[in-house]
Amino acid sequence: VFSSLAPLASPFAITSRPEGTKRGLFSFPTDQDSDESPGGATRSLLDFGSDLSRRDAIFLGVGGIAYGKIVGDALSRVRRGDAYPEAHERRVADTFRATLMAAAAARSGAEKGITNSKERALRVLEAGVGSKCRTVQRGLYNSALEDLASSGLATGIELVGVDITTPNVDAAATAQEVLSGLAKGRQESFQTSFSVQQGDITQRLQFPDHFFDAVTCCLTLCSVSDQLAALNEIRRILNPQGGTFGYVEHVAVRLGQEGEEGRSFLEWQQRTLDPLQQLVADNCHLHRDTDLAVRDCFGLNPTDTRPNNEGQSRILEEERFFIDDMWPVSCQCRGVIQVHEV
Repeated sequence: VFSSLAPLASPFAITSRPEGTKRGLFSFPTDQDSDESPGGATRSLLDFGSDLSRRDAIFLGVGGIAYGKIVGDALSRVRRGDAYPEAHERRVADTFRATLMAAAAARSGAEKGITNSKERALRVLEAGVGSKCRTVQRGLYNSALEDLASSGLATGIELVGVDITTPNVDAAATAQEVLSGLAKGRQESFQTSFSVQQGDITQRLQFPDHFFDAVTCCLTLCSVSDQLAALNEIRRILNPQGGTFGYVEHVAVRLGQEGEEGRSFLEWQQRTLDPLQQLVADNCHLHRDTDLAVRDCFGLNPTDTRPNNEGQSRILEEERFFIDDMWPVSCQCRGVIQVHEV
């Protein structure tokens, strides 16, 4: 589905250029056109009106319509739950499992001296759950729940899904059935609940500070209006003593990173198509450094991956990878961050 967009990539070189120079839509960007250069900051499509030739405007208009149509069709298939490759969904499931298990283990250890410390279910928030509650319906929490039930670290899970668009009631009911069916036949004491509500993760949600043991998100931080505000809200609602954040997101190619040096064309495509993607895909940004933003928000030094760094947040898992069948969002990352605040 995603790879069907590939033929549309080359026509749209819409990064800005130094004042006084002319360039058509078909030229390959130079170093002077990079996002980091003062003369090369990416501009909105609306900024190009006076600079485009008639031919360029026609190509941009027709290409934009075609790109929007194909992206719209791809998103429709995604919403039906049949578009994500197995390699992507496996990483989502692994991330959710690691996140919930780490959160449960930390809560159990922190509450050893408290009577009946395990009687409360593990509280989990999924930010950007979507109108179809896709991750739950696709069984991407299944391995996490199976391991939680067998470990005895928690008596159950209270999963709350939040999305800027009110999740579908029928989809939420189906998701609850999936979780209940999974729990049935396991330990009788292991209970599951699932609820949804409308909410903007960039604003203050209706939960007190430190309410959740874990927060998860999948392909959400690419589209939020204010990524730093969203991450700060996630940190606010996480338990400061072992609360765990797990994410899977698509990100910008970093040409200086090992293993990504040969992806310069994909990086150019990301920058080139980014304005169109935002217009046709609900503010989805193709060129965000989400993993670096997560590190910054949680106070993590890029070189600090020590597993037992007392008094600080720490990285439990981290990976950058490519799912080529998901072009143009094929460069992705996943991570599990645990909060330990003094």
